[in-house]
Amino acid sequence: MMIQNPRAATAAALAALLLAASGCRDAAQPAPVPSAEAVAAAAKAVCLGYNGLDRLNPAGEVRAGRFTTVGKDPVRVASGTDVDWSLDPYGDRTWLLWFHSLEWLGGAIGEYERTGDATDLDLAAGIVRDWLAGNGDPERFGRDRREAIAEGTKFRLATLVCLRAHRAAPWLDEAIARHATWLADPGHYSGPWNHGTDESMILLTAACAIGRDDLADLAHGRLTDSVFDPPGGVRPAIDAEGANNEQSTHYAVYNRSRWRKAMTVIRACGREVPAELVRRHALMDEFIAFQTTPAGDLLQIGESQAGKAADTGASGDGPLAYVASQGKEGTPPDARARVYEAGYVMGRSGWGQGERAYEDEMAYTARFGPGRYAHGHNDHMALTFHALRHDVLVPSGHVGYNDKAWREWLHSPRAHNTFVVEGATFRPAEATELTRHRFREGADTFAFSDTAYAGTVRTRSVLAASGPDALVVLDEARSATSRAVTQFWHLPAEYTAKADGTGAVAVADGVRVHFVRIPLPGGASDGAPGAAEVVRGRPSPPQGWIFPSPGKKIAAPAVEFRAAGARARILTLIAPVRGGAAPTVRTAPLPGGAVRVEAVLDGRRLTFTAAADGALDRER
Repeated sequence: MMIQNPRAATAAALAALLLAASGCRDAAQPAPVPSAEAVAAAAKAVCLGYNGLDRLNPAGEVRAGRFTTVGKDPVRVASGTDVDWSLDPYGDRTWLLWFHSLEWLGGAIGEYERTGDATDLDLAAGIVRDWLAGNGDPERFGRDRREAIAEGTKFRLATLVCLRAHRAAPWLDEAIARHATWLADPGHYSGPWNHGTDESMILLTAACAIGRDDLADLAHGRLTDSVFDPPGGVRPAIDAEGANNEQSTHYAVYNRSRWRKAMTVIRACGREVPAELVRRHALMDEFIAFQTTPAGDLLQIGESQAGKAADTGASGDGPLAYVASQGKEGTPPDARARVYEAGYVMGRSGWGQGERAYEDEMAYTARFGPGRYAHGHNDHMALTFHALRHDVLVPSGHVGYNDKAWREWLHSPRAHNTFVVEGATFRPAEATELTRHRFREGADTFAFSDTAYAGTVRTRSVLAASGPDALVVLDEARSATSRAVTQFWHLPAEYTAKADGTGAVAVADGVRVHFVRIPLPGGASDGAPGAAEVVRGRPSPPQGWIFPSPGKKIAAPAVEFRAAGARARILTLIAPVRGGAAPTVRTAPLPGGAVRVEAVLDGRRLTFTAAADGALDRER
């Protein structure tokens, strides 16, 4: 799951948590500890697990005093239950966070569950008590340790609840109550995204473990509000169409699993799971299914690493099971293309039930909607495209959360298949409007508009054609003064690409992708084609990179087209073919400034018009 810098917490609030956790009675008023009767009557709590740290730290490693987290070598941190909590061997905030989360004790707790040997449970409980005693007096801690302790509160609380399933004790209930009370503070609630979901469900199961109905009601209310009445004008965590609000394929998959767990916690704690939440959660399968390719890959939309649909944990007979099995199991979505109000246009030529095999279908996506939120990128109007069993246009991926410079670039429009207005201030909070769309066999068309670049109205019109498979894109930027615009097309790393006059061609595994710049009526200021450029692996300013996973950077080609003017326009045909022959393209002006284009791709004809207002339409 994602680890980010925590939201700023006041020194007083953090000090209260640390002093309370340490058991210093004179530092803060103890939270009420329920009676034994209340505890016995409380609904059964749910152990939410340990984020995989129990597997990285089996009981033998905990006994040996070693701690391991992802991507780092084991570190000797303890002798028995005596842990050196001041350690920071890698100077890494994520290592510190997981160290102070105590989730690495899950291996010892799990060993007790398997064997019944209380030695491992005693070890885990002793280390918890050592943490509580060793993390008071916050003034002596550095900032990174303080922040790791604060951000780790929810994970540590989850671990305390798992421990309590086997060992009830007043000191443990008091620690749970104090952690839960801190988490209940509105200033420590992250809001309606995965951090807030985890906080709320951990708070709920903790409150149920110790019989605190007040905290349980608060946690339950936060969970339901995040779906039905999210604070601050944020979109719902799961909207009525099943779309997640985090603008990331990876986090849509993650949140699907977390909300399944949240509903389990709600029921276990004796609260109601609204039927509408169940319905929305089921619709997430289709939302995710549209973000997969016919090759079975998950698209790297937003902060997403490369992944497979088969690894989503899909089950049953729904659309996610269908795409995970590439059409062999499950049921496809009931629509070939769909608009999601959360900011997606997504479609295919089909789902493998007609003349085409599943793997032979064409697929595309496009982004619009509210400004960047949570794990989104500044990718409005960006496209992905899959055809001829190959990815053609892809996002540039995800570097992780530690490399700020590359993360900033990957967030930027320049890392996506969109276009930028050079020299104009980019405003990431601006929304992008879907101004029209029409889905018909062989010709899906849609258009967007925004003012994300100050002083400019930016529009993009798209024709996603099948039979032959191709994209047609008309971009326009209108400004009071002349502006330069740059259009970017990012290809996977396996392609080799070169500029070819005003266009470019990319080749991979027998497929050739032609980027054809089509001249428009109106002269140079209206976008008469200039020379194309191909960039691969440029370090500064960065361009031509793909990040399939955090820390893994691969050079990949990016095709760039440019235009300038008060009305700068670029009309591009993106045509993947298997044969060696280049597409033939003929254009003819039409009345009112429109243009008609006849193209032949691998012997198949594509005829379309581009109207003066930017509307695209396929004639044949």
